[in-house]
Amino acid sequence: MDHFLDCSVVVNRWDNRTPNRLSIASGDSLTIAMRDSSDGQVHPAMDSEAFAQFDPSRVHALTGPIGIADAQPGDALAIEILAYRHEGWAWTSIIPGLGLLDQDFDRHFLHIWELEAEQTRSMPGLTIPLAPFCGIIGVQPATSGTFRTRPPGIHGGNMDVRHLTAGSTLYLPVQVPGVGLCVGDAHAAQGDGEVSINGMEAPMEVDLRVTLLKDTPLPAPMVHCPTPLEPTAFIAQPHHIWIESDADVRLAAQRIVRRAIAYLVERLSISPQQAYVTCSVLLRLKLSQMVNMPITTVSGYLPEAVFNEPCPRPILT
Repeated sequence: MDHFLDCSVVVNRWDNRTPNRLSIASGDSLTIAMRDSSDGQVHPAMDSEAFAQFDPSRVHALTGPIGIADAQPGDALAIEILAYRHEGWAWTSIIPGLGLLDQDFDRHFLHIWELEAEQTRSMPGLTIPLAPFCGIIGVQPATSGTFRTRPPGIHGGNMDVRHLTAGSTLYLPVQVPGVGLCVGDAHAAQGDGEVSINGMEAPMEVDLRVTLLKDTPLPAPMVHCPTPLEPTAFIAQPHHIWIESDADVRLAAQRIVRRAIAYLVERLSISPQQAYVTCSVLLRLKLSQMVNMPITTVSGYLPEAVFNEPCPRPILT
């Protein structure tokens, strides 16, 4: 059976006492409408000054909860992601005191992306392919109470795994009878790290098929992603890779992002703020080694394929 759930009512807290808005059977398909993560506060005509009045208590705006018949703790959900449809725009921001470089920027900044069907050209000098996914897919947690949606956990939630794209299947352990599935925080694209605090935040619809796996204990979320992990153009062209090592993984990642910002500013003549939000939607942060205790090596990958013009000279940052 096919179902539709609109976003006329949203939740921005986990609470397993919240009644399900919709109940479905195992194997049913459903289309879910999602507001952007700001709960509709951000709009395409908004500027950075207006964004500074943003109310963070309304983040995230999730659609749900959705019940699955006969679901009990000890079962698992298989959530097949079938398709996404964006509405032609998205946003990425800088909020002082938040994000990886939480001390580097002292003013709010908002960038609006105009989205084409499969790409955006809203940052000077770049064409960035879209890869829509839900930043949040989760079930109501087992612990009673009301909890902010920011921390992810065994229940899934705000994982921001960018490969939850169409074609992938997410497996989640059921935590409470009836499940309470919620989705939202849709991104048109995102880097690994989501460093400025946002991906390309966008209102969307998602098509899912949900199957209950009875008596299938699962310790934590798992994803099966059958599609290539990067666009073909990224694989076929070079990458710029910054490398940092430190006992503090966060410090190493911060230095990488600052170097990538400097590279983008010099190459594209954009502002540091524009470069930072570009890193948030494009830079891939990876752990390269954790065996040389206590030092961890972090690498940051920036694909050359997104640049509209070749670089006339090497830029070392």
